[in-house]
Amino acid sequence: MELFKMLLGSLLMDIALFEGEGGTEGAGSDSGEGSGANESGSSEGQGQEGQGNDNKGQAEGDQQVADWRVDLDPEIKDHACLKDFKTKNDAVKAYVGAQKLIGIDKLPIPPKDAKPEVREKFLREAFTRLGLPKEAKDYKVSDVKLPEGVDIKTSPEDMDAFKAEAHKLGILPHQLDGIYKWHLTNAGNKLKAYQDGLVKSRQDTEAQLRQEFGSAYEGKVAKAQEMLNKFAGNDYKALLDSGFGNKPEVIRFMTKIADIISEDSFAKGGGEATMTPEEALKEIPALNKKLANMEKTDPEYQSTLKRKREVYEMAYKNEEGKSE
Repeated sequence: MELFKMLLGSLLMDIALFEGEGGTEGAGSDSGEGSGANESGSSEGQGQEGQGNDNKGQAEGDQQVADWRVDLDPEIKDHACLKDFKTKNDAVKAYVGAQKLIGIDKLPIPPKDAKPEVREKFLREAFTRLGLPKEAKDYKVSDVKLPEGVDIKTSPEDMDAFKAEAHKLGILPHQLDGIYKWHLTNAGNKLKAYQDGLVKSRQDTEAQLRQEFGSAYEGKVAKAQEMLNKFAGNDYKALLDSGFGNKPEVIRFMTKIADIISEDSFAKGGGEATMTPEEALKEIPALNKKLANMEKTDPEYQSTLKRKREVYEMAYKNEEGKSE
């Protein structure tokens, strides 16, 4: 405020000096008669005087711009902070603008060559002023709505570690909450897409194998499942559940193994449709030949005849189970 008063007083003094110089110049111009010079000399003298006045005015203007600090107190007129101001007006504008910053709690930025511990202290103070919680446990996270059928659980230990790392890095509360929501939403959407992909893969595989196995589909899958329950361990079952079991090649392999294991049941005339149409067609000639060489009184004749009917049914039924 003291600087402002001195600048304002100096400005008023300059105005008064300027008005005094104008009055003196007017009086001097009236006393120019009777110089004794001829007309040409007088005109030439007036021209030189006019040119002199112009040069003088310009010099005075330059001097005024250059020396606007001349009337300031000695202890401030040569201060480095004033060297970039060309006029009093510029200095006063800067002073008025600086008033907006007076009283604000400022945090000086350390220089580029400051020691790491100095910069770390500055950053910690800056983050604290911006809202960094005192302790990591004070962070709060929002509830995230996940896609239907998706459940993602974060253990308390993982959440505590997440908050501790965020606090160490100076992450502000709203930033941590935003990162958490983005991560959980992104993970939920990916998990939902993966689950939907498994369902689609299972449906496509079933449709393909139903077309291939015909009416034997249910029986073959049941035999394969029975074999898995009896011989497969939990690790292999988990592998199948992860999507590996949706591959047609895997199911074909398991049904073939199940067919070999339960082959004896076919000889006993089991009525389950456990053969594909292609497999059944291959068995019909053998059954016809066997029946042709048997007497009707043979104890196995009726069971073989029954087996032939079953094989015919499996060979000529479509996937809906209706005879073609």
